[in-house]
Amino acid sequence: MKKEDGRKLHPEAQAAIRIRIIAFIKSGKGTQQQAAEIFQISLPAVKKIWKKYREGGLGAIRAKKRGPSRSTSLLSESQVKKVTRCIKKGTPDKYGIPYYLWTVSP
Repeated sequence: MKKEDGRKLHPEAQAAIRIRIIAFIKSGKGTQQQAAEIFQISLPAVKKIWKKYREGGLGAIRAKKRGPSRSTSLLSESQVKKVTRCIKKGTPDKYGIPYYLWTVSP
């Protein structure tokens, strides 16, 4: 039987599956290999879930917010606006830079 890609599931559904896997293994009803077959995920994924649970408890396997926690930009908003204005106004040679930093896009 072909395993479905669990990444397509909603984060809460993924967390529910992880909790069921933990309960299955913790209760002694089966092995990690059996859990992988029953819940139709890979054995390395089951091992990873079990390791996270052992190291951090249920909190470590719950659904978390996805994406960057904050802006990854090193520039402030005003700096970004200033750079954007400069790029729109002219070319690098206008600012005394002897090489190209950007090109014109269509």
